[in-house]
Amino acid sequence: MIRLIRAEFLKLRSTQVWFWLLLVAVALSALAVIGPLASHGDVQNGSDVADMFASASIGYVVIFVLGVLGVTTEFRYQTITPTVLATPSRWTLITAKMISYAIVGLCYAALCLVVQLAIAIPWLSAKKIHYSLGSDHIPHALIGVLVVLAVFGIIGLGFGALLKNQIVAVTVGVIFLVALQNIFLAIPGVKHIYPYLPGGAVNSIVRVNPSGDDYNGIHILSTAGGVVVLLLWALVPAILGAGITMNRDIT
Repeated sequence: MIRLIRAEFLKLRSTQVWFWLLLVAVALSALAVIGPLASHGDVQNGSDVADMFASASIGYVVIFVLGVLGVTTEFRYQTITPTVLATPSRWTLITAKMISYAIVGLCYAALCLVVQLAIAIPWLSAKKIHYSLGSDHIPHALIGVLVVLAVFGIIGLGFGALLKNQIVAVTVGVIFLVALQNIFLAIPGVKHIYPYLPGGAVNSIVRVNPSGDDYNGIHILSTAGGVVVLLLWALVPAILGAGITMNRDIT
């Protein structure tokens, strides 16, 4: 398994996609901090600071795309053939990919948070906003971001393994994550499914507002419930992809 994980990291390093997607994730995280800090009154106390750091979870779309590319690129360029010849077990192969991209998601999240902290700490000090990195729900937000981006690496892999077609998997996945979830949230009769969608699970994990657990009039899940929902979105497509799509002929 360790050999396969090392091979996955080698494949990832052999392209520049990971680097450009990392820059996108870092840029989004930086903007998510700069916006509230530059606005008057948006950040006033420790809970606001925690919510601001939680905004680094916006990078989940980026790591989702990276996960999709991690498996669909192999089908597109037929590098999956020597991979499967070296490791005939599709279950072992997809497990190694899942572990690898969960680690990559953690690394992305850590770097995004470091950038946010580097921007926010001196800015908050200049604005004389009182907070503590060890309290005020800030540890909850930071750990939540790490969990979200790690799991979304697996979600991307699962969708990629299930659909195989790179363009379809990326397009459908991004449209669903960015647009369709928000459309569902705006429809009165449908919005109550939102807590069980990936975006709702992310809100459950990273949201730290102590004033209540309602989001746009919807009762969101607990942090543990959000983790369970997000893991289901990660593992079910991965299992189906390994059990159905990846067990078919690959050429």
